[in-house]
Amino acid sequence: MSMSTGRLETRGAAAYAVPSGSRLLRRSTWLEFALGFELLIWLTKPEWRLEPMAWLIAGLSVPIFAWLIVRRLVVLLYLRSPNSPDGRLQDPRWAPFRFAGWGGDVLTGHLLAAESDDADLVLYLHGYGSSLGRGESRCLHLSEQGLSVISMNLRGHGGCELRDEWTLLKVVADIEAMMAQLPNELTTLPERVWIYGHSMGGFLAIRLGAHPSGWWSPRLSGVILESPATSYPMAIERSVPKALNFIMPWVRSILRREYEHIHPDLPVRYATAAVPHIGLPEVPMLVLQAAEDSRLGRHHHDLLATHLASHSAPSEVHLILGHIHTSSQDTEERKRLVENWLNPQEIGVLI
Repeated sequence: MSMSTGRLETRGAAAYAVPSGSRLLRRSTWLEFALGFELLIWLTKPEWRLEPMAWLIAGLSVPIFAWLIVRRLVVLLYLRSPNSPDGRLQDPRWAPFRFAGWGGDVLTGHLLAAESDDADLVLYLHGYGSSLGRGESRCLHLSEQGLSVISMNLRGHGGCELRDEWTLLKVVADIEAMMAQLPNELTTLPERVWIYGHSMGGFLAIRLGAHPSGWWSPRLSGVILESPATSYPMAIERSVPKALNFIMPWVRSILRREYEHIHPDLPVRYATAAVPHIGLPEVPMLVLQAAEDSRLGRHHHDLLATHLASHSAPSEVHLILGHIHTSSQDTEERKRLVENWLNPQEIGVLI
């Protein structure tokens, strides 16, 4: 099938510029070389250890070395996606297609088309460290409602090897590119489009829903959020043990610098990568929060609920007892709430 990058000037939810220049010229890289050379001299020239200048240089090197260690850990923990479950799909009806995402990286989208040519479409977005394969049961449930479903193993997840310099803005750009490719995969475009986001996918759904673009922008009819992440800084800072809170200024500084390097056209900053700064969709929203959420807790849900209370678009918020933060398990209550909300004859607000 054909592959298209779409028209980037019509998109606005992510960052699209690819940085120029070699990473070898970055200050941190030169510092690592310098410290390595200093250590080599200490190991190979014992007479150098007798010089006062050697100890002065060593004393100055200690805080630099500590900063480089923290930087390396931050890059590995927060700018490299984790090993995720196998993203392979079980249902043979899924139709894969290729498209060019952020920076021209080639990724694979998956379309589960409904039997009806005029069916509505749901964009499903899985969570951090998860995969489309793990969320397939959610997609199949949506398909049972007569909807077409489009999804993908997000960058760096489910077998996608694009793990380095991983950012949410790259993932958002990938999703926009996949949606821009969809007219080449369908004979008839849907009249209505929905976004379903789980966990990190919920954060992505909020950002995309607040900044829709392309052919699907006027067709966006609603956003479903299941145990969504709503604040990037909250997710980062709650992952750092309390005993290491003193390094948080370093962590913030490193993340800001790395993001500025990766995304020269950065549309959001570290402190504003959260609700309401990332935007809120101007369409109806359904929020399904797992009562037993050991991954994110209630903090992200509470932040979102606070702002939805005064938001202009209609929303429903449900706390589901017996539901946990994973897409590998499900409850009948979640299914019922989704089915009732998607059915306009039942709920009314979506007509």
